[in-house]
Amino acid sequence: MKVMLVGYGNVGKAFRKLIHEKRVREAEDVKIVGIVTTRGLMLKDQEEFTVDKKVDVLQALDEVQPDVVIDMASANYKTGEPSLSLYLTALKRGIHVITTNKAPLALKYKEVLSTAVSHSSKIFFQATVMSGTPSINLYRILPGMKVKTIRGILNGTTNYILTRMSQGLSFAEALREAQELGYAERDPTLDINGFDAAGKITILSNVYFSRSISINDVKFEGIKDVDIKGAMERGNKIKLIAYADEKETYVKPMEVSKEDFLYNVDGVNNALEIESDIQKINIVGPGAGPLNAAYGAFSDLILLLRGENLPGL
Repeated sequence: MKVMLVGYGNVGKAFRKLIHEKRVREAEDVKIVGIVTTRGLMLKDQEEFTVDKKVDVLQALDEVQPDVVIDMASANYKTGEPSLSLYLTALKRGIHVITTNKAPLALKYKEVLSTAVSHSSKIFFQATVMSGTPSINLYRILPGMKVKTIRGILNGTTNYILTRMSQGLSFAEALREAQELGYAERDPTLDINGFDAAGKITILSNVYFSRSISINDVKFEGIKDVDIKGAMERGNKIKLIAYADEKETYVKPMEVSKEDFLYNVDGVNNALEIESDIQKINIVGPGAGPLNAAYGAFSDLILLLRGENLPGL
């Protein structure tokens, strides 16, 4: 199987390392035949990126003609481009897509998925939510279960900041520490205003409830003005909660008590609680990090090679 990687930052390099080091039978014939960045296209499989051709992603698709595109590029939440056009073009040609990039699916989930279905292509996107922790791929192994609600902590940056604030730091101090540790970007706006979590719960809503919403349909609030002290006086913690059911989807800071599963999910960890007509399922795991995101994409590649797909697609 011929693979074209889009984006070659820390996640892309970690993914390439997994391809070469993980001895998984299904992946023995996988070959990276092209790596494309904003600088151009490399037609070799090597650690150091060099430009062989000055082309954009769509031109690279024509040049490489892969069996699967793996997108690890940065998210563009304004238009989803150039990844959105890349997905639609690839899927129409019968080329499968695996992505860690939330933006195209948070904006145009229905269009992307319907394009895949109508052209007998597949799209996998586990790493868009909770990275390598199986939030989306968990859905594959819940046949016949009617999910009623999903709620969770889906942004590690804000969870770290709230954790440290509950330990005595101010918002500014906790944010600065998160940035120094690499948990927060230099411009952390999309994390602290709830936007990143909103993109993730949008995707989960569409998967678990067969909806067709975009991030523009989701109400979200950030953590800048939370009353940590008041919550602690009541014996509670504040967490940035992402919630969805069949009718409602939102992100907002909420108080959780010691009896709540999410109370003890601290630091950069993410968590998801899925309540169904059968049982309640709780999962916890890292929601970020290059290796975690790369593993999410790698696990999708193995599922693709095994011929699997999301139920209903």
